[in-house]
Amino acid sequence: MKIAYDYKIFWSQKYGGISRYFVSLFTNLSLKKLDYKVIAPFYKNEYLNKIDPKNIDGKYMERLLPYTSLLFEKYNEIISPIKIKKWDPTLIHYTYYYQKLDKINKPIIITVYDLIHEKISIENGNPIFPKKRMIEVADHIIAISKKTKEDLIKIYNIEEKKISVIYLGGDHSQINNIEISSDLKVFSKPYILFVGSRAKYKNFSFFLNSYAKSKKLLNQFDLMLFGGGKLTSQELKLMNLLGIETNSVKQINGNDSLLIDLYRKAEVFVFPSLYEGFGIPIIESFINKCPVICSDIEIFKEIAENSVKYFNPKESLSLTDAMENVIFSPSEKNSLKERGYLQSKKYSWDKCASETISIYKKFL
Repeated sequence: MKIAYDYKIFWSQKYGGISRYFVSLFTNLSLKKLDYKVIAPFYKNEYLNKIDPKNIDGKYMERLLPYTSLLFEKYNEIISPIKIKKWDPTLIHYTYYYQKLDKINKPIIITVYDLIHEKISIENGNPIFPKKRMIEVADHIIAISKKTKEDLIKIYNIEEKKISVIYLGGDHSQINNIEISSDLKVFSKPYILFVGSRAKYKNFSFFLNSYAKSKKLLNQFDLMLFGGGKLTSQELKLMNLLGIETNSVKQINGNDSLLIDLYRKAEVFVFPSLYEGFGIPIIESFINKCPVICSDIEIFKEIAENSVKYFNPKESLSLTDAMENVIFSPSEKNSLKERGYLQSKKYSWDKCASETISIYKKFL
């Protein structure tokens, strides 16, 4: 069995949950001695750059010359299918979505992570269906949660038998003996952790509002933001309006070791998102015994069950109360740590890979 993967997500993401998923899958395919190749003529993903080069047909681009990104993207778009055809795989598992893609005489697998864009567009009265072509050409669809499968059936009217639910893992963050980073010494106070993008449905301004409503939190705890880019002028303006001192908020980028260290030292991890497809940071938190406070939305209830503290993501006082109730209660914090760690055992990249390989074998 020869499995081909395309360039798409590895050109789009330097870091990110989807590229994390595929590279974790690749690691386990290698352990299981399966023959696979990532056809990515040019890629900029840091995770992919760490796997065995023999499994990559392409070149890592650490930096690009100004105004060349679209040229490289076009080159990838043209050359990738040619190289895939030449390698002659048994099947193709596409990493992300194309608006135009021809049906070929090879089995095609796709993974659908969420239907956030569809749901938001429908709510706004201007429906868009960006996955339509990929769903049409796919022989089978992997959904990363039962909620995603349910949304797929409802929005795209897909037969249930065409979809399999395979959960993601989080045990890439299970690393021992990590050195303490000097970057963590910038705060004299303990901190509340926020991970990843802060845009739109990630609900970051709501998070700031909730934090600012508590004098106890403002005075005793700082905010640590991992990833997501530097604080924007709009975010800084909102912090000023809310009375949050800029030296109380630290935005930091880094590798897995730093993120794991952040989880292990955080008072709590807060995930206020309005929509998600799975929520890898929840599993990362669980594994590193960081208490989780997250939105009371269907996907989080499916993945985390009773191992987190939930709040209403549309009522800021609900999050304020949740943070105070967990942070100022040692027994509640310890209970969440233990429940979360036990819950993490349900999710592993080995299990994800084994179930994915079972799907592949159906199309031999």
